[in-house]
This record gives sequence, structure tokens and C-alpha cells, in this order.
Amino acid sequence: MRTETTPGVSETTRGVSETTRLLRPADMPDNFTRSLYKVAPYRGCAHGCRYCDGRAERYYVEGDFERDIVERRDVPDRLARDLARARESGLIAFGSGTTDPYQPREKELFITGRCARILADHSSRVGASEAPRFPALVMTKSVLALRDLPLWKKVNGNAGFVLLVSLTSLDERLREIMEPGASPFRERLEMARAFKEAGCAVGILAMPLLPGLSDGEASIRSLYEAASEAGVDFLMPGGLTLRPGRQKDLYLATLGGFRPDLLEGVRAAFREERPSGAPRASAWKPVASRIAAVRREFGLPRLLPHRLFAAMLPPHDSFRVLLRDMVELYGERNVDTAPLRRSADRYDAWLVGERRVFRRRRTLEPSWLDGIAAAALRDGRLAEVLDNPRLFRFAERVIGEGALLDYRSLELEG
Repeated sequence: MRTETTPGVSETTRGVSETTRLLRPADMPDNFTRSLYKVAPYRGCAHGCRYCDGRAERYYVEGDFERDIVERRDVPDRLARDLARARESGLIAFGSGTTDPYQPREKELFITGRCARILADHSSRVGASEAPRFPALVMTKSVLALRDLPLWKKVNGNAGFVLLVSLTSLDERLREIMEPGASPFRERLEMARAFKEAGCAVGILAMPLLPGLSDGEASIRSLYEAASEAGVDFLMPGGLTLRPGRQKDLYLATLGGFRPDLLEGVRAAFREERPSGAPRASAWKPVASRIAAVRREFGLPRLLPHRLFAAMLPPHDSFRVLLRDMVELYGERNVDTAPLRRSADRYDAWLVGERRVFRRRRTLEPSWLDGIAAAALRDGRLAEVLDNPRLFRFAERVIGEGALLDYRSLELEG
């Protein structure tokens, strides 16, 4: 397998300056990963998943997606440089929809492993000081991540760490067809268990559940049962998206060779050719109902729980993530979330404004930004921002007293 477009290819050799900033903070933490920063040590993915959304034209991945892997060998050096001058605390997510940080070549190149070592060393030096803290999250299908467990455990002890294991079924034959280069399902479960036993937060990314292959009640139930036995903290299910073009064409060709009896139904579900790749709502609705019933039975939340990310993120970002989670969680219970959404929008606008002030005024210490939520709570600005007395009282409990929202009962604890 050719894993490089040219020997030793990297972002630098493809026109990106070595001085390009790696840690570019977003305006807001991403609600999916809770990350403020994103790092992709590779581009393209040798795991070769036949359904991968990263194959779609919209991502502009050059060459053969699973063979022409861009290896960003300068990422560790850029990470070390940027950590020394970064001013904003935030979670760093490794991986994306177009790559896995634990590519097969990672075994030799150790790009992600070097990043883990750099973060472990940095987190030890920062300790209890007021310097920015950088927890990390890794999304992977590869048990190669176990190699770096001692390093990620060290990051977790000082700043926080989340392992997000991609796992959509327990059917190994299905894995061989749809995820030919990825680690066996049972090995991924054992990796999840090992990271959990080491004290790390662990979630299962059950995306995508494949129509007719892994979205049935028995398959969903077995996945939740295995995840519960492994002791994971949450399980995030999701459906298949097929963007028109090469992603959809490859998946349908693969399905036709494996289960031609399912082709007509899948074509019908995705016949609208939406740019997002989403199926007709009627195709996903019964799957969502099956997931909801099984999730209630096992009690596994579908989002990284507040009790975990509150310990990793600065208060202003933690509260932002919490508000957006609440919109989803209450919406699932058919509660009118319009007032909550308005307050969340107002909070976002206020927080973006505060961040811009901090980024313009380089003389401000990191503690200024990390303390803005508590300061706004004390001086009454947060009451004006939220414009919702009930939600402000909730903020007093969460920001002022450190209370945590249980995502199963939706009750505050502490």
C-alpha cells in the first residue's frame, strides 16, 4: 500500500509554512467533541471504511483517499511551539472526519505519539498554575492508541483526556467488508475498557449505523450491552449519510457486492440527493425510535456528560457546552426549548465578544478569560445576557456553586 503521495510528504512540502499556527482556537468549543482546538496529524485514511463521509468531494482530499495519505510530520514540533505561547485553555481534539490519528503508518512515524508525549510533559509542568490547560480527545478505530495509554493517562491526570472509540457493530464479517483496514470490533472494546480502567473518560462513537446491516434492534442492543460492560461513559449513535458523488457511489457498489437485497431500500432512502447526504426523515425515524428505547434501558447518555467536561473546560466554555446540550436533551423530551435556545444564542454572542477583547489585548492574562463567567455572575452581567431569571438561578448553581447536571435525570447534583 502506498501511504504517501511522495516519499516523506507533509503539509510543509505541500506549501504550508513551518511557521503556520497549529493551535488555532475557535470562537466556541465544538459541541460534538467539546474541543476549542483541532489537530489532524494525517489527511486521508488507510482504514478504508466504505461509508466514510471524508471521501466526499466537499472535503477536497486529493488523490486516493485510503492510499495517498498526507503525513504531517511537523505537527509535533508545531504543537510544542504553540503550547508555549497559547493563551486560551481548551480541549485539543485529535482526528477528524477525514482522518484517524492512529493510521497504520503511525506505528512507524509516531506523529500522534510524539504529540501525546509533548502534551503529557506540558501538563506536568503546568500543574496547578494559572497557565492555560490543554485536555485532549482522540477519535480512533485503531487499537494502536493503546501504545500511548501511559502518556494519555498522564495527560488525563493533569488536564483531562477523552477516548472516543468508533464502533458501530459487533459483527466482524461486516467490519471486514465495510472497515477493512480498521481494528477488529472486540479489540476496540477491550481498548475502551483499558482506557476506562486507567481513569480516562471513554465514549463510543456509533456512527454510522448502516441501514439493514447494523441498525436493527438486536444489533443496537448488543452494542449498548457491550459498551455498558466495558464501562464507557457515553455512546453517541448516528445514521449513515451519503453525499452525492464518490462517497455514495463507493458505498452502493460495496453494498451491491455484499448485500444486493438491500440496494433498492438504500437507494430509496437517499434518492433526494441532499448535499448533506442525509436520508429521507422517514427512513431515520424508526431507527431513532429503536435507539431511544435501548438507550433508556441501559441508561447510557449519548453525550459526554457534564460531570466529565466540567472538570476539563474553563467555566465560560463549560457553561456554553452545557446550554447547547440542554437544548438537545430537553428537546428529546418534547419540551419547548425556544426560550433556552434564545438564551444560549445570547450567551454565545456575549462570549464571542469577550473572547475578541481578550485576543486583541495581549497584555491580559489567561486568568482574565478563565474568570469571566464568575465575574459576570457576580456583577449581574450574566443575568442581562441570559435574560431568563430561571436560567440565571441555574447558572448560579452551576458556575457559582459547581453543581453538575445529570444527563439521565436532568437534575442538578451538588
